[in-house]
Amino acid sequence: MSPFVCNHDGSCEEVRIGCTDTEMTLTREDAERIEALGYDRKEFLVRVMAGFCELKNIDGHCYFYDPESKECKIYDHRPEGCRYYPIIYHSTKRKCLVDEDCPSRETVDREEIRKVCHKVKKLVETLRREASHNESPC
Repeated sequence: MSPFVCNHDGSCEEVRIGCTDTEMTLTREDAERIEALGYDRKEFLVRVMAGFCELKNIDGHCYFYDPESKECKIYDHRPEGCRYYPIIYHSTKRKCLVDEDCPSRETVDREEIRKVCHKVKKLVETLRREASHNESPC
């Protein structure tokens, strides 16, 4: 299988699947990086179950997604989880896999998943630790 084909520039021919109805959980570091750009975390974060904080959705897409340009407004500073997408951690199966909603999922090979999975697992550990210690960003 060929390497994953994604333009990785924050734009898409279609609406970015990962940017619609997002459930992207942010670390404290993610929130601080975005706040440094002048955004207020009260505007872009929402608290969800078990103390986790996710990006807010507006009209069915991520707070930072511009539907006109089809670009992420903070692409170079986006959350860590967005950087690894479409590779996600499936908590029930306890493994990394490719998001089945990604239109380019067939181009992601096992080697790419293997290379990114340890980073994704480390991110999940950080998110869980922050939530359990009341250190989530919202």
